[in-house]
Amino acid sequence: MKHRQIFFLILFFSVLMGSLSSIANTVVLRKMRVQNITRESLVTLYLSASTQYRAFMLHNPNRFVIDLKHVKNYQRLRFQNTKASPIKNFKYAAHSQGIFRMVFGLKNAIAPHVRVLSADQNHQARLQIIFHSATTAKSVLSNTVMPIPANSTPVEKKHAFKSESQQHTVLSDDVERNSTQHRDIIIVIDPGHGGKDPGATGRGGTHEKAVVLSISKIIQRQINKQPGFRALLTRTGDYYLTLRQRLAIARKDKADMFIAIHADTWRNKQARGVSVFALSQRGATSEAARWLATRENASELMGGVELQDKSHLLKSVLINLSQSATIRSSLEIGEDVIQSVKSITRLHHPRVEQAAFVVLKSPDIPSLLVETGFLSNPREEKKLRSGTYQKELGLAIMRGINQYFTYYPPRNTWLSYWRNHPRLARNKYKPNDYRL
Repeated sequence: MKHRQIFFLILFFSVLMGSLSSIANTVVLRKMRVQNITRESLVTLYLSASTQYRAFMLHNPNRFVIDLKHVKNYQRLRFQNTKASPIKNFKYAAHSQGIFRMVFGLKNAIAPHVRVLSADQNHQARLQIIFHSATTAKSVLSNTVMPIPANSTPVEKKHAFKSESQQHTVLSDDVERNSTQHRDIIIVIDPGHGGKDPGATGRGGTHEKAVVLSISKIIQRQINKQPGFRALLTRTGDYYLTLRQRLAIARKDKADMFIAIHADTWRNKQARGVSVFALSQRGATSEAARWLATRENASELMGGVELQDKSHLLKSVLINLSQSATIRSSLEIGEDVIQSVKSITRLHHPRVEQAAFVVLKSPDIPSLLVETGFLSNPREEKKLRSGTYQKELGLAIMRGINQYFTYYPPRNTWLSYWRNHPRLARNKYKPNDYRL
C-alpha cells in the first residue's frame, strides 16, 4: 500500500512539473497595436517574452501569414481598417503544435517586412510588421518576407526575437536593400494539356488535364511558402495553350526554371511510377536552328548581346553553349527531384531521361517534364486522383527544386545574397519548416 502511495505521489509531481514547464514556456500576446500611416499600416505585437516566429505569403487571394511559437492569446484582437490601408481583413486562431497563427488579407500582392524591436519600458518583447501599399512597395510580386530568409544549411533553430542591436544585419541590411537589388527565384509550373485537349484518359475516366492542374497548384503553393521563391502557373483553369505559348509565358515571367507536369499512359496496364525528363542534345540542336532564324530571340537569349554582325557559325556556337549549360542544369535539378520523389513513391526510371519534348526547348531556361504516373494503370490512376497522394507528390517535387536552388542560387537573388552573407545564418530557419 505504501509503495502505491509513493508511486502516485511521484506521478502527481511529474505531471505537475510537466504542467509548470509548459506554463513557463508559454508566451502571452498582451496587445496588438495598429497604426495606419498614409499608405502604410504598422502592426506591432507586444508579447510577455521572446519567442520564435515564421512568416510567409499565400496567393489567390493574397495573404500574409505569421506563426508565433508557444504563444497564447486571451483577448479579442481588434483591427480597424481604413480605405488607404493595404490590409483588407484580418483573422487569427490557435493552430496546431502550439502555434498561434495570424492571417492578414491583402488588397494587392505586396511584400510586408517583419522586424524585431527592442523591449519597451514594460520589458515586453515587440515584433513589428510593416505593410506597404502597392504604390510604395518595391517588390509588388514578392512571395516572401525579406528579413526571414530561407536556409541554405540544415539549421534547426528558427528565427527568434533579438534586440535591435543584435538584429543589425537583418534590419539595417535586408530591409533597406529592397528587391530592386535582390529578387525571388521564379519557377514557372506548366500543367499539361487543358481545354479541348484532355491529355491521357484513365480506364476510370480520369483526365490528365485535371490531375496535373491539381498537382501543379499544390507545387505552386508549397514553393510560394519558401522564402526567396515565387511560383507561377502557365494555366490556372481548364483552357488550352499551345506549347509555344507555354514557353512564351516562362520567358515573359523571366523564369529561372520551367517544370511541366504530366501523366502517362501505356499499352501495358502494369506500367507505373514517376519519370523525370530533360531535353536531349538532339532536341537542343534542332531548337538552336529555329532560334537562329529570329534575330530578336537570339539577341534576347544572349542577354541583350547584339548578334546581327556575328557570323552564322559564331551564333550557332554561342547558342549551343547556352543550351549545353542549360541542359546540364536541367539534369542536375532533375536528379534532386528524383531523389526527393523516390522517398514517397515508385520511379518508372531511376535517373533523369532525355527527350526532344517541345515544351522543354527554352535554350536558356532549365526545364523539366515530370510524368507523375500512369493513368493506364488502374491502381496508379486511383492514387493520382487521391488528394493525399497529390499533396505528398507535390511536396516531394518542391523539395527537389528547393534542394537544387538552395545550393546553386542564381545571381542577384535573395537566396544568393543570404548564402554569401554568413552572418545571416543564425536568422535562417529550416527549409522544411513549412510543415508547421
